[in-house]
Amino acid sequence: MNLFPIFLKLEGRQCLVVGGGQVGTQKISGLLDAGAKVTVVDPSPTVAVREFFGNRVVWHERKYFPGDLDGIYLVIAATSDARVNQQIFQEAQSRGILANVVDVPELCDFYYPAVVRRGALVVAVSSQGESPHLAQRVRDEISRLLPEELDEAVRRIGDERRRILREHAAGPERVQLLRDLVYPRGVSA
Repeated sequence: MNLFPIFLKLEGRQCLVVGGGQVGTQKISGLLDAGAKVTVVDPSPTVAVREFFGNRVVWHERKYFPGDLDGIYLVIAATSDARVNQQIFQEAQSRGILANVVDVPELCDFYYPAVVRRGALVVAVSSQGESPHLAQRVRDEISRLLPEELDEAVRRIGDERRRILREHAAGPERVQLLRDLVYPRGVSA
């Protein structure tokens, strides 16, 4: 199976995480970083987790039930109960909701990639669920190659790109100007 690699806009979208343990906490954090509106269902979230996220998360201290998927765009099942995870996945499928059951590839519409971030530049690596550790190793190698201060260059190129798009009509000249931002003339791509 070949996956279609995309970056998903979650800003303002309703996302549900079922399970607020260590793995759920990582997923909550990532969703919040993406601007999602996060609801967590967990019968006994730790005080530390609740305090860490505070009022940025809607908490339901109880077990999952099907109505929790009402109005949800994406759901992460991070419980230790295989039966509950299966139920969440099946209900999400019947409603057309993107679902990820942590560490159960066959119960996932998407996988979390291993990610390198340098500001707006994001490199994601996936083994399509075959070996997350391999994806992490490749991510680490890429991370070593990319300078930490790359963010400023990305920002500068983005500003210049917006200026070129504003000031130059579509066509070969504009394409060349955009290409020159990252490949100086005489350097082949």
